[in-house]
Parts: sequence; C-alpha cells; structure tokens
Amino acid sequence: NEELKNLEETLNRIVDALGTGGRLAILTYHSLEDRIAKRVVKGTPISNLPRDFPVADPAAGKMRDLARRGITASVKEIKANPRARSATLRVGERV
Repeated sequence: NEELKNLEETLNRIVDALGTGGRLAILTYHSLEDRIAKRVVKGTPISNLPRDFPVADPAAGKMRDLARRGITASVKEIKANPRARSATLRVGERV
C-alpha cells in the first residue's frame, strides 16, 4: 500500500490549488500521517532531496502554520469520546 505516499501527494496538490489566504485543515489519527500533515502545514518541503541540496524545493514556504502544536482533544472531549485521544488537527494558511 502506498497510503502515506498518496496522502503526501494529495496534500501537496491541495496546497497548490489554494489561493493566497486559503486555509487547509487536516485531521490525523496516526503519528505517520501527522508527521506528513505537519510538514505540509509548516511549509517544510516534503521531498527526497537532501537538506543541503543546492536547488530549492518549489513546495517550500507556501504555508503558514496557524496552530503550532496542533489542536488535540480536551480531557472532557476524551471522556465523551475516547477515540478522540489520538486525533490531531493541523491548520495552515497559504501565503
């Protein structure tokens, strides 16, 4: 399965489709999904290029993170819905 690769590609396409000021909200349930979502929202390029590669990645700097640490469920929400414990909401804005 290439679910994580597909998620990465889809999120990058969504970012490209957003206009300036457009917002993207991503709800993740697993750490691997969250890592990809966090990189997209922070505007960090997701690529296989080394960090010191001399060519800049075109995906870099397209997003601004609006919820730095992600938004997680409160204790009250978790008591009402225990499955909410693993959910993280990431929100970014296109710059």
